[in-house]
Amino acid sequence: MSNKEDKKVKVSCVGISGLDVTGSAYLVECPTGEKILLDFGMYQTADKYDSYKINNRKLKFKPSELTFVAISHLNIDHIGLVPLLYKRGANCKTYIAYDNIDFISPMLKDCEKIMERDVEGFDRKYGKKHELIYSESDVNNSLSYFMGTEYDKIIEITPNVSIQFIPSGHIYGAAQIILYIKKLSGNIVKIAYSGDLGNILFEQPFVRDFEPVIKTNMFIGECTYNRPERSINKNQREKDIEVIKAVVQETCYDRHGILLIPTFALQRTEIMLNTLYDIYSNDENFDIPIIIDSPLAVSLLDCFGKNLKDENLNKFEKILNWKNLKIIRTVEESKACVEEYCPKIILSSSGMLTQGRSIYYLKKIIQSPYCSILMCGYMAEGTIGWKIKNATKKRTINIDKKAYNINCGIKCLKSFSSHMQYEQLMDYYTNIANNGCEIIWLVHSDEYKLTFKEELKDRISKINKTTKVVATNLDTVGRV
Repeated sequence: MSNKEDKKVKVSCVGISGLDVTGSAYLVECPTGEKILLDFGMYQTADKYDSYKINNRKLKFKPSELTFVAISHLNIDHIGLVPLLYKRGANCKTYIAYDNIDFISPMLKDCEKIMERDVEGFDRKYGKKHELIYSESDVNNSLSYFMGTEYDKIIEITPNVSIQFIPSGHIYGAAQIILYIKKLSGNIVKIAYSGDLGNILFEQPFVRDFEPVIKTNMFIGECTYNRPERSINKNQREKDIEVIKAVVQETCYDRHGILLIPTFALQRTEIMLNTLYDIYSNDENFDIPIIIDSPLAVSLLDCFGKNLKDENLNKFEKILNWKNLKIIRTVEESKACVEEYCPKIILSSSGMLTQGRSIYYLKKIIQSPYCSILMCGYMAEGTIGWKIKNATKKRTINIDKKAYNINCGIKCLKSFSSHMQYEQLMDYYTNIANNGCEIIWLVHSDEYKLTFKEELKDRISKINKTTKVVATNLDTVGRV
């Protein structure tokens, strides 16, 4: 390495998000010796064994050499492998916006339980013992290293590195991360990381409003919505509300059936619950039970209740006290609810119908023409949810090695993504370039980020800026 390069800050993609919409992790190495990890997320796909092998891979860095870790938000593809760091020798602090602290334990412990079940399945299938990626004791050990920080406040971690969290608007507690790094010359370099950016077209209930990064030397930016045709406009929410009303009427009232809404336990459950409350709480004739059946979602509802404040807490408590709402807290209650056939709306995880209690309801209703599934979020290719959503001529699906006919109604909402949309991403990143950013990395995306890159470069050139735009891959390294 040249002396010139040795004096720069080095940034590397060390996760899978350089190439895909999952497994976020970026290593920042300072000329003064600090090593900082931005996110350390789990790789999640429909192929559980492939995901297991990738998540249990040899790392590109030594956890024991990390100065600190910074986590943008609680989605497992951003935080899910943090316990592995401590299992493999890390002894540094992990910083996260303070709002998240009570949520970390249930999120990571639920993740560990799922992995444990998966590994037991691998042992049976392949006839050999597989190592757990991490255990519950590893989770408990990692929890002692988490440190909550205030939003917007610049906090000095070492004499050469400070950190700041600013709201990203994505989900509760989500933040963009800004590093202030002092180089050997004494000059300060700013590196900003988007985490996941929120969908600013619509209000995100219980979530802090998005705040833009104004000026930075380098920006690591997600581009999940990397195509105009995947994006939606503001009018779509009104259309989706009408879809919800129509599906509830047809399924629960006209056909006396069951409506299943698969939801992610974190944030999507709260969003859909808030939406149903806004539509129906003032309707005295609305008598359909709305049931939350997901152990993790129920735990997180309790966390929301402890952490929300002021008008958000008031609204949340009204929802929890709504006469139509029923929260299932025991296995016995859940089994009884699955077996009981009556008009009702079920909010249950997993959101992609990959596992969890939503699968039990799915098996019960999928062959009934009187019942419906309402999809309200991203479905990774190959998951059960994706297969149902994209079922055309072949109207059967295998669930736990058994074939089921798809006879139930299927509707899809389009406006409930928590990610920033294409045009808003373009505007945001163009503005960052206009304020002097030297380099923008495009991450958390698929192969279409190459076309996103060309369009962004074109927009930046039209404002007479020369910001370098990089469509990352698994081995991308940059210096600033």
